[in-house]
Amino acid sequence: MDNKIKSLSKIAENRRMSSDSGMALVLILLVCYAFLGIRALLIAAIAVLVMDMTVPIVFLPFAKLWFGFSRISGSVMSKLLLGLVFFIVVTPTGLFRRLLGKDALRLRQFKKGNGSVFEARDGGYTAADLDKPF
Repeated sequence: MDNKIKSLSKIAENRRMSSDSGMALVLILLVCYAFLGIRALLIAAIAVLVMDMTVPIVFLPFAKLWFGFSRISGSVMSKLLLGLVFFIVVTPTGLFRRLLGKDALRLRQFKKGNGSVFEARDGGYTAADLDKPF
């Protein structure tokens, strides 16, 4: 019984992937038609749409390729965008703070001595401190 449910789930997932990929292909063809104005692209988009609505499993090979490409591209782009944010935002901020002489981590004080730079906090806490900690 469990294998039958897994099999039906896989079929439904493949059908959904195929249908989504067919719709993406329709969108690509329509965008190409909008920019290039080639009538054959519009006819192809209509044909692909009809095929996607009637027999979406036809697009399964394209779906596997499309989703594989999107997985790879998502992995690469996320690392690229995070790297860009780091070098465009974080690095200049750090350099600017260093030029101003800011030392939020107290690294200079830590390097001067052998002791810790942690502050001892022996104060008591009240219920109001826990209601709004910030």
